[in-house]
Amino acid sequence: MLGSSLEEERLWALRGIDLKLRRGEFFGVIGPNGAGKTTLLRLLSGLLRPSEGQVRLGAEPRLFFHLGAGLHSELSVMDNIRFCAALLGMSRAELSRSLPEILEFAEFGTLTARPLWQLSTGTVARLPLAVALHCRLDLLLVDELLAVGDLSFRAKCLSAFERLKREGKTVVVVSHDLDWVGRHCDRALWLEKGRAKEIGLSSAVVSRLLGAGGQDQKNGDRPHGML
Repeated sequence: MLGSSLEEERLWALRGIDLKLRRGEFFGVIGPNGAGKTTLLRLLSGLLRPSEGQVRLGAEPRLFFHLGAGLHSELSVMDNIRFCAALLGMSRAELSRSLPEILEFAEFGTLTARPLWQLSTGTVARLPLAVALHCRLDLLLVDELLAVGDLSFRAKCLSAFERLKREGKTVVVVSHDLDWVGRHCDRALWLEKGRAKEIGLSSAVVSRLLGAGGQDQKNGDRPHGML
């Protein structure tokens, strides 16, 4: 209407989040799609800046899901390993020492000279995860990468995460796998429409989410691959 004024409506991906991570803890972030889980990881990583408030970290974060976006399908497996290692801050000497373990963990075998486009999605997804798990990182941000790979590779990943926990690493995991979050995370944040519905011991938060009708998230509705 002529002469009328319309206020711009703001859409907040997250609002009123007051969160303090503890060094050495495994922290789960759960909630339905669109709740703001990945946005929270991007804020923690520094990829996004908050419109209000502050994000302060005592360690430089590294993102598994963000590394997946940098993979180049025309380059070889080996070239992509070098690229991921560089993004993670690994020196050439560190990569050289860790390379046999990385290749064994990812089960690449004779695939190192092949371009990524020749490999399956599940095989490609192993690459950044294998590199990141063999870096000296204090803080890791993970977005659903536990959903990739076959059962044997998932078991290997879970074992690697248990090792990280014993080493006192801080890990923030966004996941729809509520069973895993409840069993392996120390605390959890339940996000709902961009706000913190509850935060506390992971087993208790998961139980309350399931009790509120979140059973559909227990095993399914999980994205595969990487952003």
